[in-house]
Amino acid sequence: MTETQQTAGNCLAPGQPVIRTWPLYRTTGPLSDTMSRFEGDGVRYKAKLIGMDPLPDAPGEKMCLDSMMKLKGFEVAARRQGKHKMRIWLKISSGGLKILDERTGIVLHDQDRTRISSVTKDKSDPRALAYIYKHEDAYILFYIKTATQVKTLCVITEEHMSYLQNM
Repeated sequence: MTETQQTAGNCLAPGQPVIRTWPLYRTTGPLSDTMSRFEGDGVRYKAKLIGMDPLPDAPGEKMCLDSMMKLKGFEVAARRQGKHKMRIWLKISSGGLKILDERTGIVLHDQDRTRISSVTKDKSDPRALAYIYKHEDAYILFYIKTATQVKTLCVITEEHMSYLQNM
């Protein structure tokens, strides 16, 4: 690459090679290029499982928010008793989502992309998200807190799921 970007405190001497500091994968460009990261094994995100809540009816936005608040209350009560959230890896791939135990690597949940109905960010916590998974005849809400900002993960997950459903 011959093009350089100059920022404050970043002056290259004549003949000095350019050092790449951005990720090797593409985060801009056509959706198909960005989505190629999710082929095969997929992309892994460090997270904690706050909880799972079975939903009584077909999911609606109010029901999702109520369930998220309920799980958040359970999490606060558990924290007061000295219990910790389960540390997990959230893997997003072309097949769907996988939740793995961080310590053992055991797959706790393997969820097909066609059964995930929605992904919602928590408005009060920028690192938390929830999604609804249809298991047989029931709906289950999974509430997860990631190590990084959830905004990017939600956008990637929503684009990825819609992209894969249109394939």
